[in-house]
Amino acid sequence: MKSRPKSAVFKPAVPKRWLFFLAAAVWVYAAFRVFKLAVLYVPEGPFPLWIEIVLGLIGFAVFFNFVFLKVSRKYIQRIADMEQKNPCLFAFFGWKSYLLIAVMASAGILFARYEVIPVFMQGIFYIALSGSLFMSAMMFVNAGILYHEAKGNGED
Repeated sequence: MKSRPKSAVFKPAVPKRWLFFLAAAVWVYAAFRVFKLAVLYVPEGPFPLWIEIVLGLIGFAVFFNFVFLKVSRKYIQRIADMEQKNPCLFAFFGWKSYLLIAVMASAGILFARYEVIPVFMQGIFYIALSGSLFMSAMMFVNAGILYHEAKGNGED
């Protein structure tokens, strides 16, 4: 039997299945926050509401299929391939991903603050982004439901 280091006492460990649901919760929260921005900015657009929604959905299809689908699959595979039976609850993303999220969130705040993207396009962009985040969350929920612990997987 392996002895655990004393520092492991401070590690908030959870079963791998939970990591899928924690990642889904993070993406749902982000999707909700971004969707609130979409609701704020879509009425500001020069187009009829239905056109803005359709353009947002087209943007969602492109953004999700070419960016979020690949990233979500990578994170799902990363969790499934972890050697630890009970990894740290923050391990659903690697440290580089947390850094990237911080940079993207900061850029989003700056873009909104300084209107880098014209106001009428912000609503369309936020529809596309919130839809992509939500679909990624659903991928993590699905992975969590379907996940089965492999026999003989690395035990701590």
